[in-house]
Amino acid sequence: MLHAPITAHAPARPQAAPAPLTPNAYLKLRRAAAGLTIAQVAEIIAPRQADRSEATAFVALVEADGVIALKETTLELLQTAYPFDPDVYRQLSAEPVERHPRICRGCGCTTYDPCVSDGQCCGWASDSSCDRCAGDATLGRGTRA
Repeated sequence: MLHAPITAHAPARPQAAPAPLTPNAYLKLRRAAAGLTIAQVAEIIAPRQADRSEATAFVALVEADGVIALKETTLELLQTAYPFDPDVYRQLSAEPVERHPRICRGCGCTTYDPCVSDGQCCGWASDSSCDRCAGDATLGRGTRA
């Protein structure tokens, strides 16, 4: 009879795939990665003080669960405040989950618009995190596949 050593730790479980990212969650990630609050985005897209409360409500609405921006002008307006890939947004809005791009759950970067630091693009540390968000010291040496 063969015996295996008894170890103190539980066997490693396979990592579950991250839950699908919604289009509004993608926008929230990209806004946060830019270091902006909803109020700051509202200030950028509505420079007049009189328009700010409406702009704040607008930004909060497009980030609300279940809301999808249907007009290109909405995406263009948000892009004046922070960077994101409108094609990724559209994929998350209209494509089945298996056709969604790989997205970092820390900053929202993708294979199509990776983080760039000192001229180097980030790589993937895991299925749901780029090496910048994972704190990997090998920035720029990961693979973007």
